[in-house]
Amino acid sequence: MVNGIVLPIKKVFSLVDSKITVEIKDDMRKLQGRLVAVDEYLNIHMDDTIEYVNDQRGRSLGTVVIRGNNILSISPNI
Repeated sequence: MVNGIVLPIKKVFSLVDSKITVEIKDDMRKLQGRLVAVDEYLNIHMDDTIEYVNDQRGRSLGTVVIRGNNILSISPNI
């Protein structure tokens, strides 16, 4: 039944060119933007990124690159 399992890396690759929310490991910070690229280490490149701190809108960051080991969660925006 191994063929029915979807690996997390494949799920993230399927989100390229869509809006996502990334939760960062430090002090309740989230980034929302469009996922441009991702690699095998889950390093991600985002455009049109907006920072949210404690669920309140913060700075517009534009283009960002986030190292995979700093990411707590990645979720699609619905």
